[in-house]
Amino acid sequence: MLDEKLLAEINGPYVCPPEAGPAWRAACDYGFDMSLVEDALRRTPEERLEEHQRALNLVLEIMAARELTLQHGSGR
Repeated sequence: MLDEKLLAEINGPYVCPPEAGPAWRAACDYGFDMSLVEDALRRTPEERLEEHQRALNLVLEIMAARELTLQHGSGR
């Protein structure tokens, strides 16, 4: 079960690590969601490629379904 401290940490604003360099801090200050960058860096290159491929496959499926709908009418 999640305690209140962990929930606050998860839902709270991103806290830039004290050891972060100037480029990291600048990106954080500019508004980039650095937690997404940190999450990506925890993955291996192969895991990141697999995730991107899944996302690309989904987009291609959506585009193909849209094309079929346009070719055959909306079905209404």
